[in-house]
Amino acid sequence: MSGWLWLAAGLYLLFEIWRGWRRGVVRHGVSVFALLTAGGIGWIFAWMTGFVSDRLIPLPPPAGRMVFGLAAGIAFYVAAVVISSTLFKKTSQQPPGKVRFLYGAGGAFFGLIFGLTILWGGISIFRALGAVAAARETAPGDAELVALKESLEEGTTGALVDKVDIVPSEVYGLITKLVRMTQSPDAVARFFAYPKTQQLLAQPKIAEFLQDPSVIGAASEGNYFALFANPKVAEIIADPGVQKSFETFELEKALDYALYQSAPSPAPTP
Repeated sequence: MSGWLWLAAGLYLLFEIWRGWRRGVVRHGVSVFALLTAGGIGWIFAWMTGFVSDRLIPLPPPAGRMVFGLAAGIAFYVAAVVISSTLFKKTSQQPPGKVRFLYGAGGAFFGLIFGLTILWGGISIFRALGAVAAARETAPGDAELVALKESLEEGTTGALVDKVDIVPSEVYGLITKLVRMTQSPDAVARFFAYPKTQQLLAQPKIAEFLQDPSVIGAASEGNYFALFANPKVAEIIADPGVQKSFETFELEKALDYALYQSAPSPAPTP
């Protein structure tokens, strides 16, 4: 399957090079600049409007900011593309000769950069989806996602993917273990019984949160939306003591304990 992935990636890059040639160096150069800076624009916007988004969007506090930031990044990119397409000419609108050739060649170069950037982000997305699917393997399409992830990670392709992927390979293993753990009530119980997890939950703000009647009620009803939208979640995230505890918390060891620790044998009957 890796051969098909290479073919698809190659055809996509050729398409972007061709599209860049048609749009021209200025139009496509602006598109690449907008794509590469949209994330930073979104992060700045989310940081500046956090006090508004946390109140307007009924999601856990960080999620509201992420929605605002994503919307700002997309709006910036679309605006940049529309303005550049309005103000600057396509390659075909340039006079024939060297000027048109250089204009198109520059656009083709930026098309290559644009295509590589999209493929770069797509690698991380498909590996993350494959990690989730590897833990479930029950929903439609899971087997295909797992096969795609394995194709990306095998042989020569895998070595290259590890070098260019912005997300460390270990993170995908953690995603698989985390999803697998949440599907087993016994594994969840062992996760919370892990000594380091107990130490983390003993943090004053976390302990206070877990003892809140509204939190207990939301958890018992399975209302995770209300649970994470609780204003105390933002206070916990901002607490320096909690942040330090999370920095030293070894998540993978806790997940391994939850998934692979044998359940205690029942006491023998006298």
